[in-house]
Amino acid sequence: MARKKKSDTEWQQPATPPPPLFTGEKERNLVKQVNDELIERVIGQQVAYFAIDIDRSPFHPLYGEAIQKTFLPPIRIYALVKWEGQTQSFTQNVGIDKATSIEIHFHKKRLTEDQDLFVREGDFVLYGDRYYEIAQTSEPKQLFGQIENKFEIMAKCIRAREGMFNPQFVANTVPTTRVTTSTSTGSNSGYNPTSTGLFTNVIAENNLTVRNNTYLGDSPSDTVLVTGSVNVSGSIYINGVQVQAPPQAYSVVFSTVLITSSYSISSTDYYIGVDTNYSGITVTLPTLSSVINGRTFIVKDEIGLADQPGKSVIVSASVGNLIDGDPAVIINADHGGINVYKTATGWHLF
Repeated sequence: MARKKKSDTEWQQPATPPPPLFTGEKERNLVKQVNDELIERVIGQQVAYFAIDIDRSPFHPLYGEAIQKTFLPPIRIYALVKWEGQTQSFTQNVGIDKATSIEIHFHKKRLTEDQDLFVREGDFVLYGDRYYEIAQTSEPKQLFGQIENKFEIMAKCIRAREGMFNPQFVANTVPTTRVTTSTSTGSNSGYNPTSTGLFTNVIAENNLTVRNNTYLGDSPSDTVLVTGSVNVSGSIYINGVQVQAPPQAYSVVFSTVLITSSYSISSTDYYIGVDTNYSGITVTLPTLSSVINGRTFIVKDEIGLADQPGKSVIVSASVGNLIDGDPAVIINADHGGINVYKTATGWHLF
């Protein structure tokens, strides 16, 4: 048997190296989409995330800590939550101390790219009917072994002690009132809807109820943000001006969404733009019983391809409802659109 030459057994670098691992931007986006659908539509675990408002919390200049913290309105986040059980310890002359903890696995790209949220130690989450403080964070997993692409944030959370964190809304529901104030004037410190007073830099999520004469802000630099309805018994003043009807100086901003697949309109939507680069899109209106009379929606082909084969958009009423007597309306003109409004007799075009 002939003996092999040494050159035949030595490794040599090829003239043209093999292509890199097939994990580019498209593959990373695919992984993100699959994780989003799995976590949000299949598993469905969710938490309410309370982030500290850095701008409005009075941090100590030396220690960097604030005794009284202000938190931003909560954000609903879908995540994977692992219950770690309850531990019990005994301290002499104090008694038994029980502590529970959870481990939350956040989808990093979903949080940072879509919700503009960054998980930090010291923030709070609501899981079920209990509040937990984030005690430790880490990023334990890389995407396809790429060190620059981490796709998970793991947060270890411990249950907050009673009274330590209490945003005062019913657990397992969307908050009906969320008000934070960075400054207050006179004896009306904080938010008290039953008294007369001045409240500056007010942020209210969903519904805000005020009684008597309540002032929301006293200068143009004050923030008054309400994302819901304002119920007033008495007079309401915004930046020192009594409001009797929407002033012409204030603009109205409506909710918009751009869709690339079939979509069910929610009660908070107003304008629904359709990307007609995609085919077979059906937009379904809410049930009549879920919205009030006068509710209006706009559906429009934003791209201008609705007249192409397979690109038309179907606007459909819910089962048992009609649009001007028909179960659905078709948008098949370039940049075409429809306006619908709800009355006691059904959906109507205008």
